[in-house]
Amino acid sequence: MLIERLLTGQAARLTRRYLTFEEAAGSAPPPPAPGAQYLLYIHIPFCEELCPFCSFVRVRFEPALAATYFQSLRREIEACHDRGYTFESVYIGGGTPTILPDELASTMALVRRLWPIRQVSVETNPSHLVPDTMTVLKDIGTNRLSVGVQSFDNAILEDVRRRHKYGCADTIRQRLASALGLFDTLNVDMIFNLPSQNENKLAADIRSVLDLEADQVTWYPLMLSETKRQAGPRDAKPDFTTERRMYEMIVDGLAATYRQESIWCFSKQAGLIDEYPATHDEYIGVGPGALSYIHGTLCINAFSIPDYMTLVRKHGFSLASLRRFSRPERMRFDLLTRLMAGHMDIKAMRQKHAASPWLYLLPEMLFLLGTGSASLRHGRLALTRKGRYYWLTLMRTLLSMLGEYRDRQAR
Repeated sequence: MLIERLLTGQAARLTRRYLTFEEAAGSAPPPPAPGAQYLLYIHIPFCEELCPFCSFVRVRFEPALAATYFQSLRREIEACHDRGYTFESVYIGGGTPTILPDELASTMALVRRLWPIRQVSVETNPSHLVPDTMTVLKDIGTNRLSVGVQSFDNAILEDVRRRHKYGCADTIRQRLASALGLFDTLNVDMIFNLPSQNENKLAADIRSVLDLEADQVTWYPLMLSETKRQAGPRDAKPDFTTERRMYEMIVDGLAATYRQESIWCFSKQAGLIDEYPATHDEYIGVGPGALSYIHGTLCINAFSIPDYMTLVRKHGFSLASLRRFSRPERMRFDLLTRLMAGHMDIKAMRQKHAASPWLYLLPEMLFLLGTGSASLRHGRLALTRKGRYYWLTLMRTLLSMLGEYRDRQAR
């Protein structure tokens, strides 16, 4: 547990540093580099049910507010075009992006009029796997559909307030089966280390995933912000002593059918994954609480929907604050995100930053190599099996703290 504690402490220090922002309301994100293409992240914050473990910006669905919100969202997308950005990939997350399929279709019609989009990934919930919504998703060119399941255990679904809105386990299986083959990639989002989950229940979830034969499964550890921890009952606190054992169960249980694409994503073939910061150097986020990372500047949008719509109406963009990284911070941030996918190309890192990673990242790289968490292969720093788990603990800490920041800002 010593290495996990060291990584957790380092992740906490890095996150506190990176989340020290300067006020930027009314500003635009940095201009694009000539000829560069980016990923566009679109955030839809509305949900029919607010899951207790989620720290993304989301609110309970109100049809009138949502319709008005989509108008602001499209205005911000137009502002990105006016700013000169070119996008080739789109990731639509939430919340529940398919909450208003017609508005989603109108938004993607705008995106496709403005840019030559090649890849589209959309998140949804099991209850939205119905013919009309599937038709909309096909029409907008969805390549990858990611369905939030979390577990196939009915008691767990009840505990996390999902069963009555999104269906029981058998209903979820039937709906997922009906969506197989409709898209290049059907991803199933799962969570492990949930409070009421033991190893037997996890083993049953692994069997359910294998029986389903989905193209991809993303299996996250439970990530709770401190606010969520304090608000929940004592038995809702995650037990991190079992986290590694459960993670090893997942890796071993899926190994014969899936290859590991990232620290927590498993695919039958290479393709899009949830962790777009691991596969795209730079990206622009639109919508409340969305992050952008451009030219070493981390930008974050306004969190509340009223603030978001006011900023878009006045300025086109909803940027609220930003953080400009130094070169060492940029390289450390790149190391953090590249290793989410399990490896970092040393030559590519040197070319991107005009500096050797060995100069600026020597302590981190020596730590990874010295602990057996990574190896050097063909010019790449590659995580080992245990290194993937260590990186998972680091990212879990970082994303939990980011969730805490979101929770505080959204109050």
